[in-house]
Amino acid sequence: MNVEIAREEINSLDPDDKYNAMLQTAAIITKLLEGENIKPIIVGGLSVEIYTQNDYATRDIDFVSDGYEKISEILLKLGFSKEGRHFVHDKIEIAVEIPSSDLEGDYDKVNKVEIEEGKYVYLISLEDIIIDRLRAAVHWKSEQDTYWGFKLLAKNFNEVNIDYLFKRVETKSEKDELSDWIDNIKRDIN
Repeated sequence: MNVEIAREEINSLDPDDKYNAMLQTAAIITKLLEGENIKPIIVGGLSVEIYTQNDYATRDIDFVSDGYEKISEILLKLGFSKEGRHFVHDKIEIAVEIPSSDLEGDYDKVNKVEIEEGKYVYLISLEDIIIDRLRAAVHWKSEQDTYWGFKLLAKNFNEVNIDYLFKRVETKSEKDELSDWIDNIKRDIN
């Protein structure tokens, strides 16, 4: 895929279908970076939206990736403009941010998710995004992150590696919160 075709594809996306527009944009960016040996990983709100199958709604794409300069160059060629720490595409009303070059989690657990034939994205693991929301719930006292972290865990309880979650907690308060979430889910199951 070349940049001109990618730009046309992005410009043809429907801004009213925000979820699809973000997924398609992320897949296009991922495909363009493939030739540069750069692997952008979706983290943050869009990963929550993907794992909750569109229950959560976000307005931006957060990537963790090395190659910031190359990604910036490609985003600008695709019609994004730089506004502070975000790259914004006015036509499709999508913002992209690259908050870090390092993944807060296990690279071996990153999922390659097929969007459609020949289009895919890389996605932080379910366990690692649950840990991300758990930390925000505990340390920032974020009610929204508490809700979504719990919902992610509850919705995917049979697939989640609980041992991995407990290995990733860093403080007693994180461990206690995770234990509470698990106890509440088990109570609801029984």
